[in-house]
Amino acid sequence: MAANGISTLPFKRDRQDAMLAAEAAKRVAQGTRRSTLDATQLPTRYGVGSNSASDYVDNPNPGGLITGRPWT
Repeated sequence: MAANGISTLPFKRDRQDAMLAAEAAKRVAQGTRRSTLDATQLPTRYGVGSNSASDYVDNPNPGGLITGRPWT
């Protein structure tokens, strides 16, 4: 079990959100310029309350992937 408890969360979306939140907190503490999360810039998001790898949201990113995504 990980010390942060992320691996024990029941759903993939919850684990994804927890990892992103932990990284955001770390970036703020370090004073990193890119510390604001914009989840719409992720290429793929797991579905809410899902444990199925096939249940995901594919963000269109019509202009292509953005350098540094999902951090602004």
